[in-house]
Amino acid sequence: MLKLKNISKYYHSNEVVALGLRKVSLEFNIGEFVAVTGESGSGKSTLLNVISGLDTYEDGEMYINSEETSYYSIEEWEAFRRQYIGFVFQNYNIIDSYSVLENVMIALTIQGYDSKSRKARALELIDKVGLTSHINHKASKLSGGQKQRCVIARALAKDCPIIVADEPTGNLDSESGKKIMSLLQEISKDKLVIVVTHNFDQVAPYATRKIRLFDGEVVEDKTIKKAKEVTKKLVVPTFTMKTKDLIGISFKNLLRTPKRTIFTTIVTIFTVIIFVFSYGNYIGQTSTSGKFMGGGYFGNVTDSRIIVTKFDNTSFTPEELTKLNNLRLVRTVMEHDVILDEIIFSYQEVTYNNGESWINSQENYLNPASMLKNSQLIKGTFPTNEHEVVIEETEGYDVGDTIVLGYSYPYDSDDITSIPNTTSFTITGIAETVKLNEWRGRMYFHEDFLNNPDVIARAYMKSANWGKAPLSIRVLNDGLDVFYIYGGEGITIDNSVEDNEIHISTASFSQLLETLDFSNDEPLSIIDGYTFKLIGDSAFAEKEIDVEITNVYEPSERNWSSVSMNSDTINKLLPDGVYQVSVLVFDEYDAQKVIKDIDDLGYNTIYPNGVTDQFSAIFAIFTSIYLAFILGFLMIVIYFITYIVLKNIQNSKKKDYLILRSIGASKKDLNRVTIIELLFTTIFAYIITMSLLIINENIVSKIPRYLRYFTAGSHILIFFLMIVLAVMLGRRFNKRIFGKSVITSLKQE
Repeated sequence: MLKLKNISKYYHSNEVVALGLRKVSLEFNIGEFVAVTGESGSGKSTLLNVISGLDTYEDGEMYINSEETSYYSIEEWEAFRRQYIGFVFQNYNIIDSYSVLENVMIALTIQGYDSKSRKARALELIDKVGLTSHINHKASKLSGGQKQRCVIARALAKDCPIIVADEPTGNLDSESGKKIMSLLQEISKDKLVIVVTHNFDQVAPYATRKIRLFDGEVVEDKTIKKAKEVTKKLVVPTFTMKTKDLIGISFKNLLRTPKRTIFTTIVTIFTVIIFVFSYGNYIGQTSTSGKFMGGGYFGNVTDSRIIVTKFDNTSFTPEELTKLNNLRLVRTVMEHDVILDEIIFSYQEVTYNNGESWINSQENYLNPASMLKNSQLIKGTFPTNEHEVVIEETEGYDVGDTIVLGYSYPYDSDDITSIPNTTSFTITGIAETVKLNEWRGRMYFHEDFLNNPDVIARAYMKSANWGKAPLSIRVLNDGLDVFYIYGGEGITIDNSVEDNEIHISTASFSQLLETLDFSNDEPLSIIDGYTFKLIGDSAFAEKEIDVEITNVYEPSERNWSSVSMNSDTINKLLPDGVYQVSVLVFDEYDAQKVIKDIDDLGYNTIYPNGVTDQFSAIFAIFTSIYLAFILGFLMIVIYFITYIVLKNIQNSKKKDYLILRSIGASKKDLNRVTIIELLFTTIFAYIITMSLLIINENIVSKIPRYLRYFTAGSHILIFFLMIVLAVMLGRRFNKRIFGKSVITSLKQE
């Protein structure tokens, strides 16, 4: 069934040609037990390597069942080894990370042996070679003799017609050697067994034939005893590995080499993180590129704020407000959105070295605490009532401290108690600092405080931009304008004034007398019996109420207001409905998504932070192109650095893969095993990376929160890149393994 005709084998090294075999012609049949002897270097191992397809030959022809093999491809030699050859190597060629049982079973797996009886057959052979007590020991922990017996069990486990053994008893004691030879003789009854040995006397009792080589030539071929003739037709089935077996081998390789697997995972995690942060930074940069903080009318211009109105200038219904509040990515909706433009002062008393003191004030915008994410809270908790507040990181304050807030600039005050209308708040939390367009900070209040009538009234009467209060008030008499009040510093909120009453300044009273054709020195009683109306004029509606003028006051140096009234009187002038709201989100990236959703609902949106001019828009395009180029270049560099690192890691597995190849694993199967290993590692690394990023999204961290920039398509893109990397590595790795003969490659390891 096996015939060699004029086979020659040459080795080339440093321009020197060495002869391995010279015109060797031999024929072997099933049932023979052949002993191949000769001096060291005579060509014994080379003959076995050629017979088993582990090495090539240059001249002559080898026939398998009368079929020529000189034209065999790599795949056909793999199939030959898998189906025909069980090899016992002189230098073991055992997978050190596998246990004894796994080393034997892998040969059966590669051969496509029935998975149900695979373990039973392996255990039977392990028992026959005397390794039952070491069945679960790693091969790296075995002695030389134990490794040899394991390799013999692996070779015998395969149900193949040819067993070739290179010095199978070289590392065994005489008693163990006899058992192995007896075992080989037993299986030679229906197989061809070829044993290379330097000690023919040990093999002689079992051999049916002796071949002696010298200097690559056959110098003796003698029959010692007649081999049992096997007449049954040799039928060798074709085996293919199942996908589940390939996955099993991949898992086994990963689990049996934990250090290598962990290192590969770390490298992969690093690569995924670089990809995620590069892409996330690009999205973050391009989503704000070319934008400038502004918006004219609005003071609190941040990337979180979206102004929403209806195109027909009608008020929002409760159902419509609920729809806005329920939009994905919306943190909260401010119905009195002008509060966001109101400024509140925080006061700190500072003492000089000489003992003198002064009041330091910081301007802050009012914001709802509900707009904050948990991850934005550095420490502490959210406010639970109207007397608690969350502030940004500010020197001198911490959670639990009391902070004094008010609406008046302290001027020359040296005592906080001398500042009018101040309120004390308890600091319950410290939030991340948000960069604004100016020096003002942000404070976050409970909804009860923001819904306070006094706060609402102040917000409509004042704004961050001088002279642009959201509500203007006119004083009328008999349908004629007496004078205008434009908000800002024009009105003082004084809750000691009764409802529907106003106090006016001396200057305003003079204007009133002039309008009514009275002299400037008339007393207040002169206007008794006159009816006055206040007209609240906003962008969306006009309201009026009847009022009485009950007092005239002299404005102080710090108060130039025209009139004073309480907050309830002002609130009666406000529109009854909700005409303009602020939808608050996390940042500009979320804002762009929410704006689209709001547009789909049919509402008008204004995004103050997104205001650009023509130059900025053009600049944004070039910036995006530049950033895209940088991103692409960075990702390519990282990609190939990762490729090189992982390639070196893969090379550390080369010997194990060569051993698998030597016992019949095909190029296709090993390629799939490699790719599956890398895919499992990639998936695991990706899950770990995404889990870490999810944790980062929900905690206070200096690490940017880029995960929310990722759509399903973004994840698919990065995962696709990692799969391509795995396939590239797998193909490159296996190309190196299969580029040379098995023996040549093993010798280089």
